[in-house]
Amino acid sequence: MMIRGTGWIAPSMAIMLLVANSFALAQDAAEEAPPAEKATSAAPLEDNPLLSEPRTPQTLMDAVVLMTDLARPGLARLYLEKLLEANPDTEMLLKLRDKHGPALFLRLSNDKRLQPESITLLEQVNAAFRKGATDPVRVDKLIGQLNKTAAEREVAILQLRNAGSYAAARLVTALHTSRDQAQRDLLLYTLTRLNREVVPCLLGAVESSSPDLRATVIEALGFLGDPQAETWLWHPAFEESQSPAVQLAARQALARLVFGDVKRVANVSPFGAAAELAKAARRNLRGEADWILNDDGQIDFWSWDESAGGVAMTPVSLDTASMRTGLRQARQAFELAPNRKDLHALYWTALMASEIHESGRGAAVSTRPGSAFHVGLQLGPDVMQAALVEAMSLGESLVAVTALQALAQTGSARLLKAIEGRPAPVVAALNYPDARVQFAAASTILTWDPATSFRGASRVIEVLARALSDSGKPHGVAIDANEQRATSMSSALIEMGFEPETAPTGQDGFKIAAERGDVALLLIEANIARWELAQTIANLRSDARTAFIPIVIYGDDKLRTRIERLAESYPRIRFVLKISDSTVMAKQVAAFLRTANADAITQPQRVAMRQAALAWLTQLADRRQASLFDLKPAENTLLTATNEEELGESALFVLGAIATPSAQVKLFEVGTAVSRSVPVRERALAQLAAHMQRHGVLLTESQVDEFRKSARQETDPTLQTAFAATLGSLNPDLVRASGVLKAIPK
Repeated sequence: MMIRGTGWIAPSMAIMLLVANSFALAQDAAEEAPPAEKATSAAPLEDNPLLSEPRTPQTLMDAVVLMTDLARPGLARLYLEKLLEANPDTEMLLKLRDKHGPALFLRLSNDKRLQPESITLLEQVNAAFRKGATDPVRVDKLIGQLNKTAAEREVAILQLRNAGSYAAARLVTALHTSRDQAQRDLLLYTLTRLNREVVPCLLGAVESSSPDLRATVIEALGFLGDPQAETWLWHPAFEESQSPAVQLAARQALARLVFGDVKRVANVSPFGAAAELAKAARRNLRGEADWILNDDGQIDFWSWDESAGGVAMTPVSLDTASMRTGLRQARQAFELAPNRKDLHALYWTALMASEIHESGRGAAVSTRPGSAFHVGLQLGPDVMQAALVEAMSLGESLVAVTALQALAQTGSARLLKAIEGRPAPVVAALNYPDARVQFAAASTILTWDPATSFRGASRVIEVLARALSDSGKPHGVAIDANEQRATSMSSALIEMGFEPETAPTGQDGFKIAAERGDVALLLIEANIARWELAQTIANLRSDARTAFIPIVIYGDDKLRTRIERLAESYPRIRFVLKISDSTVMAKQVAAFLRTANADAITQPQRVAMRQAALAWLTQLADRRQASLFDLKPAENTLLTATNEEELGESALFVLGAIATPSAQVKLFEVGTAVSRSVPVRERALAQLAAHMQRHGVLLTESQVDEFRKSARQETDPTLQTAFAATLGSLNPDLVRASGVLKAIPK
């Protein structure tokens, strides 16, 4: 069929004519009969319209296309099998791809009547393309053909377009080295003819040190018209150090992208440019930017390689691509508006986050000169306070901790003042859903040693007490009303390295998780009651003490959709199938924890925080600042800590500063316990004496009598002295004093 006046022929008819004409030249069609007879003996085939059987890979592929268009799948599959038997090399597969286009091979692979051969062919073509596209010799040969006839140039451009970003990279290298203006114009024209998939590659070239190359690549980006390039052009368009040629090229490209007309370059304004870059940076730092994954689930990340004089592609993880891009955008936002404190803070936050990411989340933060932390110290407390806010809003816990550590050295108690009715950033950090940030905030405040109280001061001791309650080993809580199933979940927790706890209701599970500082996993049965699941999750995620704990909800598969919809509203939650086998259950949960705990508190960090918490409490007890920081919220935790050999003496010292009967009773119990070591008992008795002197005798009469009995029975000289001092603190009457004097040997 032909449309008059256009010269257009239907694709299927064109292919039929092409194939028929080529086959008509065959000298002996009868020689091709045996293969056809062999095929029909295996399975009945449709009538073959070809005058002669194809022999070469090109004609076999033409036949496959023709038979598919004629709805003769049997013959199409026959020729497809013959094509694969011919085992075409990489060069031939690339020729077939260039001629027919990648979409055809994908369409054939989706045709079930042609599978699995059509899938095999697609895989071979894709492999050949990947190999050929990355072969600089082949791509450079195509670039060399750009200087030939117009027809040859068009064929070369078509093949370069199919090669995608790898062709763009070689074109950029050629641009960088060429000094011939006509050749440069031809290379620029070729870049503008490529598909938009090359934009990330060209954006890498925008970082080149050559102004001429940057201007040319930016011009190409404007012609390609991809909106994703817009964000990257604000910096070269208006940053002061950019050359006039680069600025003009960027503004013209923006005019094309924003207004669709290069003549509207005068309308391109720097207003809001820094804000756009800052917005894009935050989106990347949060991990919210859109990326296209390669076949290996990674990002093809393009950047400028000065030593190679071109752009280089490195496969990186999604996190790495986002972090590097966020840092670049934050830096550019700062350079466009260097007098804005918020952009100083954003740039430092991105710098610190990138350094932490590149060195590994478990590595210690570097404080050496030139490190991000060292830079932060020099920025001053106001910028670092803004950086703390930025880090918390981006969910960068480790950056927030580092900002607080810098503030501890450069800030002062003036930063504790509420701002416009809102708590100061350092005080707000006491309620951030990460125990490390909470503890760093408490430590920073105590380092500043405030003289007067402030809004939120009570949280300081609560944070220290929670850190002290951490046993040093992560605990897991299974919330399930079914006792047998809860036992199975406990076994799964043990297999994963957790100390298990169980709770029959959502409310009970929340209480355990909120009171303990070492809960690192919650397993929740989907049908829990008191509170039901949605309420339990909401309460866990709204409380700063539990908001960071990973949650695994287990249940029947029919509940998956509902629970996954619920999990979308909250972070660090996963649904798994309810399985009675604890080993299988542990494997399901472990897969989730590898992701959820990628940035979790490490065991050494838990131990260090616990020791530091007790050290701070000891200092507060020594300072006698009970009026500013009431130590009572830490009492129960301290009572437990007195049972530990390493912590007992310090915990007893702090208890001595808490003016409650229970604290005095605990000191009495430890001091009289013959099972305790002499140093611990001595410390307890000394603190008991000091406590009674400061707060009076709060023991009952029976406890006082028991204490005197223990004193009489004690045989250790050191403890006898300690008992004597404590007995004196009881303010004995004259009768008892007389008894003491009468007991002196004559």
